Order: sequence, then structure tokens, then C-alpha cells
Amino acid sequence: MRPLEGIKVLDFTQAHAGSLATMILADFGAEVIKIERAGVGDLARYWAPFKGEDSAYYAYLNRGKKSISINASSEEGKEIIKKLVAEVDVVCENFKYGSMKRMGLDYEELKKINPSIIYAALNGFGQTGPFKEVIGLDLQLQSMSGLMDRTGFPDGPPTKVGAAMGDQFSGTYLAMAINLALIHRKKTGEGQMVDIAILDSLFSILEAAPMTKCLRGSVPPRVGNSYPSISPYDALETNDGYVAVGISTDRQWQKFCDALGLDHLKEDPRYINNEKRGDNYESGLKDALEAVTKTMSKFDIEDKLREARLACGAVYTVKEAMGTDHVKEREMLVEVEDKKLGKIKVPGLVIKMGETPGQITSPAPLLGEHTEQYLNKIGYSADQIKGLQENNIVELV
Repeated sequence: MRPLEGIKVLDFTQAHAGSLATMILADFGAEVIKIERAGVGDLARYWAPFKGEDSAYYAYLNRGKKSISINASSEEGKEIIKKLVAEVDVVCENFKYGSMKRMGLDYEELKKINPSIIYAALNGFGQTGPFKEVIGLDLQLQSMSGLMDRTGFPDGPPTKVGAAMGDQFSGTYLAMAINLALIHRKKTGEGQMVDIAILDSLFSILEAAPMTKCLRGSVPPRVGNSYPSISPYDALETNDGYVAVGISTDRQWQKFCDALGLDHLKEDPRYINNEKRGDNYESGLKDALEAVTKTMSKFDIEDKLREARLACGAVYTVKEAMGTDHVKEREMLVEVEDKKLGKIKVPGLVIKMGETPGQITSPAPLLGEHTEQYLNKIGYSADQIKGLQENNIVELV
């Protein structure tokens, strides 16, 4: 049995961050009922990569969910939603601030229907603060959080993280927050509002930078792939790419030199301890190391340093990362049978649980695939459903 079986989620999320959160809930047993705009659907349905006209992006983030296609701006559509709210445990949305209130579907209204409802909202800046009404996208939020200021090389421009880090972190925080709210409700019977901001999520991963600013009045400049307190701690160039190494003690430095045949550097007084290696890294040590590593393969270096039990890793391309035995054994790339795309591979479950493991039980739904099923559940007759369809209130498959 999966831990969230029996939990029902009415899911208004679309695009990436919110859909990631409800995907996690679905993987662990929640019944996720996705509300999609009639005739349009989730924005992610239009995001590459495609097979024909169908999005693998959407297929990944919406596996295991149900889809109801409805015109939520109509009075009849709102009435259907309110009937569904009475039957669920969680409502989840990631619209612009105030959107649900304008539709009469905000937390204050929905808890009148279901007093124990957990209402989980995610957007760029959250539900409070002077920026709450500002539209927020991942690049913009990485820039405003300070993360871009910490990413990149000292002589280069601020750089965003390659992946949509804000969406990934905030979606994960949202899934965790919903589970915390479910635990609280189990203990007390009380529902509540959950407020997650992408900006908050990104600010939370600045590590020691805010504390350094408070204590010292300034923050060190960007350092690229290196780290000022440890040396060498960097991605070094090889004859076929790069290899990341992390040498954190003087004993490890001796082993590192032995493994790569760096006898000429091992006892050099400029590099004899960590402090001196750090002081002389950019002015000489890095060039001396790369004079050797550029003659070697990144995977040969990885093998030699792992044999010496030192922290290292080749800088894998996406293709190389996908092909490792470790990714395969950890089931981080799994094959699913999508209704439109056929067999596709998608990222697997990060959370591994010994007694109550998650599972991908079904592919992403077709737009409106489950509309009729849920209308039947809340008491609509076949004639009523036909009338709703004819009046463009709902869309059926």
C-alpha cells in the first residue's frame, strides 16, 4: 500500500512547479484530479519535446493523474468544482495571485464548503509581500533571489542554473508542505492554507551567503566551479571534457598526487598544505594540474581517483548520465506506455521507501479523459452531462 492512498487532490496546477508537486503525490498513492481548461488544457501540453503534436514534458509531469476538462469561469463550471471540493482533501493551485479569488474559488470560499480542506498555493512571490501581484518565471526568480549572483565565474556574467531550479525546489517544497498539513489534520481535524513562493525556495538554497553578509558585511565574489576554502576543488579540463575533483585535506592531496603521478607537485612548498594551495590555486596550481589532466580521459581520471578513494566525478553529458548502470539500478529512468506517445522514458521516483514505495501506475491523462467519470460520481445524470457538453461547460473524450 502506498502512503497517500485514500487522499484526494483537486489539482488546478499547470506548467512545471505545481504539476511536479502533484506528480509526487500521485506517485505515492494520492488520487489527483487535474482540472484543465476546456479546449486548451495545461500549458505544458504545448511544451517540447514533442512526438507528433504530443508533449513528453506534459507526459512526465502528469503521470498517474486524472483529467477533467471544464470551463471554470462559467457558473455551471464553478458549481461542478464546488461539488468536487466537498469530496476531496486537498486543493492545489499555482495561478497568479488573486486569480482563484476572482473566480470565487479561493481558500476562504472553499473552506465554507469543506472546513477541513487543505488549500495549497504556489506562485512566484507568494500570497503576501509587496511583490505578490508580480508575475514570476524561473529565470527572473533566479535573478531576484541572489542565486544568479552566486553562479558563474568571477570574470563572467551572472548565470542561471541550467535546469529550472526554482520550479523543481518549490514543487518539492509544496509536496512536502501538503504532507505536513495532512499530518496536522490527522492530529487535529483542522485544514489550513499552504503558501509556497518560488522566490523563497531559491533564497533558501543560498547556503551561507546571507549569513556571511550579516556577519562580515559582504559576500565573496562568484568562484565558478572552485571553492575558496578547499583546493583543488574544481572541474579540471581533460582531453575529452572535464572532471570534478574535491581534495579537502592534506592527506588527500598526497593521495591525489600519487594517483595521478604528480610527484613534482606533491612536495612543492607552494602547495604543501590546504591554505597555500588555496592561495596559489589560480596563480599556478590550476595550470599545473591541467597540464597533466589535459593528457588524460575524464573517465580514466575518475577511475584512478575512485581507486584511491577520493571524491571525483567526470562531468557527464546528459546522454552519459542517462547511460550509467547506477541510474539504471536506482530506476531513475523508467519506461512508461503513454496513450499518445507510446513507450517513452521519463525520470523515475527520487524518494525510495522500503515498506511503502511509490509507483507510476498510469500515464498522463488525455484532456478531459475522466470528466464523465467524475461528473457521474458527484451525481450528474447522462442527460445533464450531455447538456453540459453541448453548452461547452465540459469537454469529454
